[in-house]
Amino acid sequence: GGTLAKYAAQGVRVVLVSATRGEAGIPGLDLAATACVREAELRAAAQMLGIARLEFLGYVDGHLAEANAREAVSKLTALLNEERPDVVITFGPDGISGHPDHVMVHRWATAAFGAANLSGQLFYVMPSEATQQGCGVPPSEAVAGGPVAAIDVGAYLVTKVRATQCHASQKPPFPGTPEEEAVRLACHEYFVLARPATAVGVLSDLFAEEEDVVTDEKGTYPDSQ
Repeated sequence: GGTLAKYAAQGVRVVLVSATRGEAGIPGLDLAATACVREAELRAAAQMLGIARLEFLGYVDGHLAEANAREAVSKLTALLNEERPDVVITFGPDGISGHPDHVMVHRWATAAFGAANLSGQLFYVMPSEATQQGCGVPPSEAVAGGPVAAIDVGAYLVTKVRATQCHASQKPPFPGTPEEEAVRLACHEYFVLARPATAVGVLSDLFAEEEDVVTDEKGTYPDSQ
């Protein structure tokens, strides 16, 4: 969320696509009611982050493996052709937490990126400290391979916490005030450049040109220790 907030604040048009409305995310509540709650939460979070457009693909939470993959890729390809983004971000091959839906989104988004024949870049999310708290994914199990982008989001940590707290039904791991919780977070979020994997070293900007690449011969990244 910090990366999205940062680029939105810099005037970049940020578009968020959700495959589902999170229908299976509240135990004891029926799917339709849960979808209403979670869509409202996502819309509130998107507004907090400065997202310009939020789209839903309309699939059912927990059942993406049963969806028509060709149709899903076609929907995403159409959106990519409409927006023509310079940067696309999605889950890595493991879906960060191993969630089957996240893995399917990774496959669909990667296929759509290729089908749209974009000239931009495709990045996979690496687990951040917030994700680790929520999913228990250690940094050592982050997506491997490809140049890494380390995005400084220090100025947007409070916004990141506020957006996460919008998802109240999911019991986000931030019980305190946004200001209190922000000081516990690292100042960088990490991404792997999947396509085209031509850069070397550590990128400091998702829109970086070759001269913006920072090489770290020790192989360590900010806040990674």
